[in-house]
Amino acid sequence: MGAGWASMEVRATVDDLRDRLAEVADLAAQQARGPGPAAVAHRARRRRRLAGGGLALVLVGAVALSGFVRDGLRPATGDPDRDRRQDLPWRPLEAREWAASVENQHPLDPVLVAAEGERAGTPWRLVVYRSERRPAAGPRGRDVCFIVDWIASDPRPQAWQAHGTCAPQAQPATLVTAEGPGARDGQVAAFGRAPDGATRVRLVLRGRAAVKTATTATPIGRFYLAFVPRAAYLERMVALDDAGHALGAALGQGDLSRQPMGYPPTGPVATVAAGRSPTGRLELVAWPVRDGYCLSIERARGGGSSSCGPDGLKPRPHCSRSQRAGEPERRLRLVYGGVDRSARRVEVEADGKRVTVRARDAGRLLDRSFFLASLPPETSMRAIRVVAFDADGTRVAALTLSGCG
Repeated sequence: MGAGWASMEVRATVDDLRDRLAEVADLAAQQARGPGPAAVAHRARRRRRLAGGGLALVLVGAVALSGFVRDGLRPATGDPDRDRRQDLPWRPLEAREWAASVENQHPLDPVLVAAEGERAGTPWRLVVYRSERRPAAGPRGRDVCFIVDWIASDPRPQAWQAHGTCAPQAQPATLVTAEGPGARDGQVAAFGRAPDGATRVRLVLRGRAAVKTATTATPIGRFYLAFVPRAAYLERMVALDDAGHALGAALGQGDLSRQPMGYPPTGPVATVAAGRSPTGRLELVAWPVRDGYCLSIERARGGGSSSCGPDGLKPRPHCSRSQRAGEPERRLRLVYGGVDRSARRVEVEADGKRVTVRARDAGRLLDRSFFLASLPPETSMRAIRVVAFDADGTRVAALTLSGCG
């Protein structure tokens, strides 16, 4: 069992009711008070986070987390036999050993193990450390990184793997989900940071009982880890103190059955457009990340491609070719992305060929309408014209895109 884990037994039904009443009371009290300087500053920071895509969560590799949380407050730990795990080929707990783990990060000592355990025969650790963020462009800052590493038995014995995230030091309420050993029994790991004073977190699932787990305190901050059903819809994390008062919250990914390709999401993952192509049905999936957004083209037969960044939602072309054994070569010529939210129709023109597709409003969080257009495979994509229209047929956007091969 990892040091610092609290162990509490409660009656799940009574505790759930008490937590919900405390959360409602807290929100009512906050609304009854005028927005003081702290609240104004918080709202301003929230607007900036939303404008920038929210908190950073950076993919390092495949994911494996362990432990299982049932009703009540129990740490997410597995086999307590630590001696055997200590002899495994873990990455050393030294900052220089983690320098290449997360992009644009410079780790700082100490590097700590906040929790450890085993799930489905796979040992894991939750490793945390402070870091200096040093992007090639843009402001630098202090982050806190939390990485789950594990020793996988497949595809080869004792293979070290890891999945990690980094978040601004000033933003302690975070939530990220990932598959790993839990996938064998239909579970998804949910983990992140909790504010100081939060002794437990509630993971709110749509149409299901909430999953609760204790936090663990370290000199770097508080962290948590729990498992939730992969078939669930994760709405949010709420961090609570001993009295059940809400201290912070973070948006959930939503439908956990969809684990997107690209950087881990900092908010709901949404299918924002769909269409058919020579390779079959395609879906356009979008989600927020720290430095912007990700857009992923996903195929029904599996596979796809994604792009992430500050301009991650802007329209762009896609050119590719593929060939399966015994099948002819297939070429994809796509144009996709987000336009003004009022748009309901998009015309795409390239090489004298024009395609008209629907634009779908993705809602307030993404604040755009999205389209996905497939052009004939022989289309030359050297220059592309995109025009968006609202429901009345009024042009609301027009742009020219650089082509692709």
